[in-house]
Amino acid sequence: FSTYLGSGSSTSMQIINDRTTVSLTLQYRYQALQEGTFEIPGFAVPVEGDSYPTEALTLTVSAQPPPDPQQAPEASDPTVISAEDLFVLAESSRRRIREGEPFIVEYRLFTRVNVTSYGFTSLPELEGFWVEELPLPEQLEVEQVVRDGQQYTTAVIRRVALVPTGPGERTLDPLGIEAQVRVQRRTRMLDPFESIFDLDRSSLFGTVVPATVVSNPIRLQVEALPPGRPEPFSGIVGALELAATLTPDSVDADEAFTLTVTATGRGNLRAIPEPMLELPEDFEAYPPEVSESIRRAGPGLGGSKTWEYVLIPRAPGNRSVPPVTFGYFDTETNTYRTASSGAKEILVSGEASEGVSALVRGGVASLREDIRFIHLGSGRLTRTNSSPFSGFGFWAILLLPMAAVLGATSFRFHQDRLEGDPAYARRRRAGRVAHARLSEARRMAKREDPRAFYAEVARALRGFIADKLDLAEAGMQERDLSEGLKQGGVSDAVVQDVLDCLSHCDLQRFAPTTPGSVEEDRFLKKVAGVMTELNRKMGR
Repeated sequence: FSTYLGSGSSTSMQIINDRTTVSLTLQYRYQALQEGTFEIPGFAVPVEGDSYPTEALTLTVSAQPPPDPQQAPEASDPTVISAEDLFVLAESSRRRIREGEPFIVEYRLFTRVNVTSYGFTSLPELEGFWVEELPLPEQLEVEQVVRDGQQYTTAVIRRVALVPTGPGERTLDPLGIEAQVRVQRRTRMLDPFESIFDLDRSSLFGTVVPATVVSNPIRLQVEALPPGRPEPFSGIVGALELAATLTPDSVDADEAFTLTVTATGRGNLRAIPEPMLELPEDFEAYPPEVSESIRRAGPGLGGSKTWEYVLIPRAPGNRSVPPVTFGYFDTETNTYRTASSGAKEILVSGEASEGVSALVRGGVASLREDIRFIHLGSGRLTRTNSSPFSGFGFWAILLLPMAAVLGATSFRFHQDRLEGDPAYARRRRAGRVAHARLSEARRMAKREDPRAFYAEVARALRGFIADKLDLAEAGMQERDLSEGLKQGGVSDAVVQDVLDCLSHCDLQRFAPTTPGSVEEDRFLKKVAGVMTELNRKMGR
């Protein structure tokens, strides 16, 4: 018999004779839609474990009397904000979506009154959805629109991206806000002989009253994905492309290089798991550095996700890095597809590390004699009186399990700290990453590209220091760098060497003087020495 308009609350507190009384008032506004007598049932209010029932109310709704033509219409109360003056409209970019397919929900405020501020009173319960808040500009983008023949001021006050985690019918609950509205109370004519200082200030400048409104609910239909999804499945419902690059494309054995895998497309890219690399047995791989760039793309989400692996080959040869593949559901064709980065080749020069050659060849070295022949002579026999418990072998066998347990515990602690402490992981990998970047700079020097050489050297040195200090490499100023190094126990002389190296790199990048390969090799050794000294001062 009625429609819900909004709600509000107020709290009052009184202290009389050291006794505090607190009252909470809840107000719910409805608009009657039909005539008749209706009963509003009572309900129980839980307070600190006890339940307090309310009384039922009887409400009589009568027909609105026709206006008296002889009586002038009364002025409406300006403090009452109607549903036509202020409301929130929830809009979805899609009403019918697939499981795992992102869509956008916007909450737009429409007003014909002077709203000074607002705040959220209730947020929708989004159970069954993966949620990402999309940022809004600090200054709301206000527009003037005409709706149902009325002019409104409107702005988006909340924008979220939702990804359904399962099929079925879904309903997004309303969003509630409380707005502060400035209204004019004075309705009488101003007496020209009345002093302006005797007037109520609210009659001149208006007063602020609260107004509570809620948005409309949104009903959605989520369809399940068809059977037959390919493995490994990325979770992407939209479009997906994979690309891989090697930097550099040729290295020496025991020299690090970087494998970069990038996934781009439309969909919930944050849900893509880490690729499972099937590397050659003699490749040593370190945990990747992951970066994401997610943004709104039409009615859903899009962007990219990147994994950077540091790999070290231990044996020479033309080596192949297998492709990275992921399955996804293409919403354009409504079919499953597979994206692949393609295989990558890298030339590894030099000699294999000790103990690796046999592993790479896969062969078994034959011995001169597969069975030791019987000695004909008895040899010399000696008698010993030593105890079997006093020999080195006994104590080695006794202590070896304990050493193995301690070693395994230490390794597990190290792995857990790498996974749970990003700053520690950055410090541990700082040397490897810097080594890879210096190798890339050495390759730039061979190409006779001084600008690229000095840019890569500066990147290696700055990145090494940023990883050691757990700072952001982008935007790191010399003052921050100098203060961080000094706090880390680095001497002023070494700090000055770092600043000189970076200054020399900037000079050669923007005003190159063609120093030649000999000078570049000498400078590269100097930078490597500075990094070694930093590593010694700042610890591993």
